[in-house]
Amino acid sequence: MPGRFSHLEFDDNRRRQERQRPPGVEQPSAAQYLQLADDEQHWGRFEPALQFYTKCLEENRRTVPAWVGQVQMLVQLSEYHEARLWADKALEIFRNNGELLAAKAQACLRQGDRKAAYACSDASLQVEGSSPWRWQARGEVLLESGEKLHESCFKKALAEAGADWFDRIIIAQMYLFYRKASAAFEYARKATELRPDAGYTWFVMGNTQRALGLAAAADQSYSRCLELRPDFLEARAAMTDSSADSFIIRVLRRLGWRRS
Repeated sequence: MPGRFSHLEFDDNRRRQERQRPPGVEQPSAAQYLQLADDEQHWGRFEPALQFYTKCLEENRRTVPAWVGQVQMLVQLSEYHEARLWADKALEIFRNNGELLAAKAQACLRQGDRKAAYACSDASLQVEGSSPWRWQARGEVLLESGEKLHESCFKKALAEAGADWFDRIIIAQMYLFYRKASAAFEYARKATELRPDAGYTWFVMGNTQRALGLAAAADQSYSRCLELRPDFLEARAAMTDSSADSFIIRVLRRLGWRRS
């Protein structure tokens, strides 16, 4: 699979879009692209979010949240090598930036480089400033290592002034990645309480319920997600898979199987 750098180089993309844009059509601003990217991320649509973060940087390369967002989306797309490279590229411009160091920590961790992940996470907490993301990344580093202190890091993340419902979704997804469904469920449940109108919270909730073997409850959560956004195909596909799993489990139980 070719690297994403061919798709993320800003100057070539910008020139091509300027040639293709019809006369009189105004180019969205960096702030508008950043908002579009965040909206897509909040719906778990990582590929479109990545594209909008790139467009944001085409308009303004000094937009640090877009650099961080690119790395985060590449991680979510399981492109860990590219995520780490892109973090390094950003850190060449914004040396010792705490948000970017945290993003690189996660990329290194997912890539299997625990030593580099710890070093980047340490550095992200030592530089000026603080944020939910820095503590979330730290929490994941400790979670992967099996250290109980990860819980306090997640609590510190949520105690930050800028923390909101989506930060609970980020933590829930981290727990799900490491197969800690019970902990993931608690954070997803809280997110649905805070933002019952945010459809993606119900999708993540469904994923945690499914991981816990609660197929019927998961389908209810997926259905709620689809009520809020009928075109969210991921929820419809998850419902189909959940139904198939439930059928298989019923058959196995008839044969004497019991869940361990």
